[in-house]
Amino acid sequence: MEVDKSESELLNRALTEWEANGKLTAEQAAMLKATIVPKQNARQQIAQYFFFIALFCTLMAFGAIFINEKFLEKLKAYFSLNDLIIALITTALSVMWFWYVGKKRTNLSPAAYEVYMVLGGLSVLTSLVYFCKEFHIDGTYTAFLSMALPILLILGSMFRSGSLWIGAIITAVAWFESFTTWQSRDNLFMGMNYPVRFAVFGLVILGISFLQKRVAQLSFSQRITFTAGLMLTFAGLWAVSIFGNYNTLVGWQQVRQIHVLAYSIIFAIAAAGSFYLGIRYKDDLARDLGVLFLLINLYTRYFEYFWDAMNKGIFFSILAITFGLLGWLLERNRKPKAAKVDLH
Repeated sequence: MEVDKSESELLNRALTEWEANGKLTAEQAAMLKATIVPKQNARQQIAQYFFFIALFCTLMAFGAIFINEKFLEKLKAYFSLNDLIIALITTALSVMWFWYVGKKRTNLSPAAYEVYMVLGGLSVLTSLVYFCKEFHIDGTYTAFLSMALPILLILGSMFRSGSLWIGAIITAVAWFESFTTWQSRDNLFMGMNYPVRFAVFGLVILGISFLQKRVAQLSFSQRITFTAGLMLTFAGLWAVSIFGNYNTLVGWQQVRQIHVLAYSIIFAIAAAGSFYLGIRYKDDLARDLGVLFLLINLYTRYFEYFWDAMNKGIFFSILAITFGLLGWLLERNRKPKAAKVDLH
């Protein structure tokens, strides 16, 4: 519920008083307070947009500078620096930066705070790159990512930063890809090709998100982990429904698409399950992603099996009737409940 700042303060004071008087439990008060979202005025919204633009430009500048090795080598030669000195300097700057931002956090808007956290994270990764160069750590990226992942997780949990946590998840995905590629045989890791292993990895991340609810220090990022796990799982299942578990493109092209139909059914069951659970537990994300990937599954199967055989109008008419009936059933089930509430 979006309310003005004064209304937000009033509601929070009322909930705190009701909790103190025993009219609400601590859990109920916390749940209700979480639904109160202060409205942003036009100036705050514009400032937030500028912060996001600044963040994007920072990432682009960082990539342009550090991907260009000739530029870095010129800097090193000009200042007569070696890799260890650069690593120590960037480490010291990172420590001071996180100390300063943590001290000033109460004076920063959430968007500005996350921008500063990203800058600190980039500085930490820069120092890690030069430590790896100095100590000649292998260039397969697996070792670098193995060190970057726990660092980002620790920083994200210490400073309760959503951007650093997202960076940690991206790093985890990159590490998993690098490690499984390194350890794979005939393009298979433990008998799984890329789509299957990433679907499984998505389930692992999804499971971790449920464990985060029980850890107070990590609960702030539970929704981020849940979203990443759900999307990665569905993206992996969608790819599996197309390519199956074949380890080469040639092998996949030699079989008929009907041989991977079972994976399409699993994908559909998973999407339908997410849709059902999202409705039951009032989780809009699970519900919406379930519908989205159910549609993606249906459209993919249409292009695979019926593009040449079935009239396009008939296919889309069937989809329209199916989802129209589904919407009608959901609306029908909702109205009696709404009527019951109005009577009381």
